[in-house]
Amino acid sequence: AIAILWRQIFGVDGLVNGFLAFFGVPGRGWVSDPDTALWTLVILHVWTFGAPMIIFLAGLRQIPEMYYEAASIDGAGRVRQFVHITLPLLTPIVFFNLVLQVIGAFQSFTQAFVVSGGTGGPADSTMFYTLYLYQKGFTSLEMGYASAMAWLLVVIVAVLTAINFLASKFWVFYDD
Repeated sequence: AIAILWRQIFGVDGLVNGFLAFFGVPGRGWVSDPDTALWTLVILHVWTFGAPMIIFLAGLRQIPEMYYEAASIDGAGRVRQFVHITLPLLTPIVFFNLVLQVIGAFQSFTQAFVVSGGTGGPADSTMFYTLYLYQKGFTSLEMGYASAMAWLLVVIVAVLTAINFLASKFWVFYDD
């Protein structure tokens, strides 16, 4: 069902090409062209950025209004309030979303699998590490190789997460 919807949006006769045709721009096979297949997946990831936005909204709602009132009494404008109040108080939310999105980026599998039919095509332009891991483990039945790839992925994600936590000491502000 997802593959059908995806082709109805990004296929040669899909919604995107229909929109472009309205303006006289010729369409193309966004998923079947190696030059645009990866960028199509990037657009899909941007499109699914809803959960982090809800977390940002929850963080914005938790900032006490009294900070803004005090800043406006002191003569701070909207930009100054954003830079000196909103942004510092949102840094824990930014950090949380950063860690989750980095981990999620390394788990990109479903979209590439659906778009390419599990092959990583066209011309391996959507061959993500996790899709290659899947192919080695479940298509080629090279379970040892796939297991080693999975452990390497765990180590890479753990190292990047540790780096994020170490760097957070310098830019994340916790209002205690």
